[in-house]
Amino acid sequence: MKLAFLGCGYVANMYRLTLAMHPELELVAVADQERSRAENMARLTGARCYPDLDAILADPDIELVVNLTTPLSHYETTRRCLEAGKHVYTEKPLAMDLAEARELAELSELRGLMLCSAPCTLMSEAAQTLWKAVREARVGTVRLVYAEMEDGMVPRAPVRAWINEAGTPWPYVNEFETGCTVEHAGYVLTWLVAIFGRAVSVTAFADTLLEDKVPGQLLAPAADYTVACIKFASGVVVRMTNGIYAEHDHRLRLFGDEGVLCVTDPRSDRSPVSVQRYYALRRRRALLPWKKKLPLLAPPDRKQIVKYRGSQSRDFCRLIADMAQAAGEGRSPYMGARFALHITELTLACQNAARLAEEGKMPYRMSSDPGELKPLAWAG
Repeated sequence: MKLAFLGCGYVANMYRLTLAMHPELELVAVADQERSRAENMARLTGARCYPDLDAILADPDIELVVNLTTPLSHYETTRRCLEAGKHVYTEKPLAMDLAEARELAELSELRGLMLCSAPCTLMSEAAQTLWKAVREARVGTVRLVYAEMEDGMVPRAPVRAWINEAGTPWPYVNEFETGCTVEHAGYVLTWLVAIFGRAVSVTAFADTLLEDKVPGQLLAPAADYTVACIKFASGVVVRMTNGIYAEHDHRLRLFGDEGVLCVTDPRSDRSPVSVQRYYALRRRRALLPWKKKLPLLAPPDRKQIVKYRGSQSRDFCRLIADMAQAAGEGRSPYMGARFALHITELTLACQNAARLAEEGKMPYRMSSDPGELKPLAWAG
């Protein structure tokens, strides 16, 4: 399948590097508002450098657009791609407004086009291993989940020195103005919705703990800390935190009647997955002091993930490759528009908790339905 990158900023480099793992995907064109970034990406990949989105949409050879623009641009750019008959894989979220995200999902269905959204870590070895452990009741029935997406004191880190292999600096201003929940919640929400089904309600709190993230520069307000309790139709309750102030902690812990399943970092495809069981000690019931690491499931054609700068290791192009395969087989992609819409609604309910509370909409009742997902064939 022939692709185009729309946006050649920081994250585009991760897509560039992991794209090489999927020979069925051919990057033929790139475009960016900053011409120099597009020219650099074209030089690194051999793709054609197009002046703008119009040129991409006018190219009949391009079947799918990978939307790597900023979150506020996702709605308009994705809408134009769909209207032009292109499949779209977009960075998270679908849109920064729920009504716009719903419009995109409906438009893709109306046009018979695929619309998928990052992150695609649900397709990873760690996620599929965890899911199987839940199905096999390795810790009994899971009733409670603690999901931590705490990135540490990012605003005081040397963010100006975060430059990737393509020479592109990390867009810290845009990241701070978008909000860490929008940027990070999807890594755990995609897993939990797949494993436990539809979320029905969210009770969340959001606040800004640190105003002067960039000294001397006034930023658009966005919560830098959120905590949410999410109730699933299956009965499972999730407590999720997102922040850039407390110490670094990405643990995902699933508490069952007989023990705890733990993933060290859901942002890494091959993160350790462990089980820790309860035992009786006199009048108490406690967790054993040691954990048993579960062997990670893997597809028969498992590939070495291309290394890039950063603390996580993941294949950014798994779902794009699945879209290409789905197009050839005449089926739907693994994680489609309805699933992405549900994740977007959950994310926005957490990020916008303060406003929703002022409007009397907290607890928030979910309106979308993600449909049912099944484990990948190699993990069944």
